[in-house]
Amino acid sequence: MNIFKLFYHIVVGLMGRLHVYEERTGKYLSYFKHYVSNARVIVDVGCGAGAFSRALARQGRLVIALDIEERLLREIENPYIEKVCADAHHLPLRDGSVDCVLCLSLLEHLKKPEKCVEELYRVLKYGGTAIIQLPNLQYPFEPHTKWPLLCLMPKKLQLRILKMIGYSYINMEVTIKNALSMFQKADFKLKKTMKVYHLDIMKLLPIAPAYIFIFEKSI
Repeated sequence: MNIFKLFYHIVVGLMGRLHVYEERTGKYLSYFKHYVSNARVIVDVGCGAGAFSRALARQGRLVIALDIEERLLREIENPYIEKVCADAHHLPLRDGSVDCVLCLSLLEHLKKPEKCVEELYRVLKYGGTAIIQLPNLQYPFEPHTKWPLLCLMPKKLQLRILKMIGYSYINMEVTIKNALSMFQKADFKLKKTMKVYHLDIMKLLPIAPAYIFIFEKSI
């Protein structure tokens, strides 16, 4: 085991004991659930195994659980959820057809996140809401890998570390600043910014490990 891998296992072992992500679904819902209370059609883009889709599904509302991984969609069973296997860069939905779009921890995994943002805008109705959650890739401990100061390392070293720990693709260009610029260019209007902390001690820093943004497609 080389020094990189040894260091990684030490850091992850320490972080793992804190169970910082065990309550992720409930925590995130507490931030944005009231913004979707009146939505009749919601699309959860990059839904994974559908934790948020299931939490929001109810009678009188259609939730579209959309993901590129069909095996993950198979885990979702709910009469108020429509499962769609599709690419987030090309949403198979009509213009202005949904009241609310969820995009939680997805953009940083896309090759062309700006294309996804354009698609979110396209499928939303005017006056509709986009709920976006973004891990802060410039946080001292990168939220996915827990690797310290990953954002400051040369790109080749970043790729080496990701490959070494067997982690999926992370687009390190999707910083909070760059992401907000993408939504501005797509004509979204930012309504609210919320910092998300997994531990109280994290509040000692001026930046948060994750953010939730509420955008509106204005008329």
